[in-house]
Amino acid sequence: MGSSGAARFARRLAARFEPGCWTGLVIRAMPATEREIDGAIVRTPDHFLGAAWAPSDGGPARWPDAVVIGSPTADNALAELLRHVPAEARLYLAGADDVDAGLAAEILLAADRNLESYQREALAAFVDAQRLRTRAAIAQRYTDRDAGFERFRARVLGQGGNDERG
Repeated sequence: MGSSGAARFARRLAARFEPGCWTGLVIRAMPATEREIDGAIVRTPDHFLGAAWAPSDGGPARWPDAVVIGSPTADNALAELLRHVPAEARLYLAGADDVDAGLAAEILLAADRNLESYQREALAAFVDAQRLRTRAAIAQRYTDRDAGFERFRARVLGQGGNDERG
């Protein structure tokens, strides 16, 4: 977010998550691009996905309460997003690994009838990229590997030699 945007929205944004705070996300979902349409070069700007989750006493919510798109800057998406957050509420901007940006993009794809075809294609690619990123994070962070069990299994199967450490 640009410095002018930070100043413009400073009173609405929380530096840290706090109880009663809305959770938000603003992320570039579509990079600026050039393409040819009917022989003419058409330039489209960056587009930013914004999503907001209302505070919940029952724990984190999966489904965002609002999903928007804004361009050509993140500030525009944030301004649009804040229209869906109560005026007295504060918004904590979470990181891409804190909320499900892919789900928010899928909601936008399903709910916004005004998206143009290039926006739909770019959002679908964003969803795919988010799902790949999630799969990579799962593969890196989670495993059922248990070193003690593997030593035990190797001994049972006769592959452990005389190693008595395990």
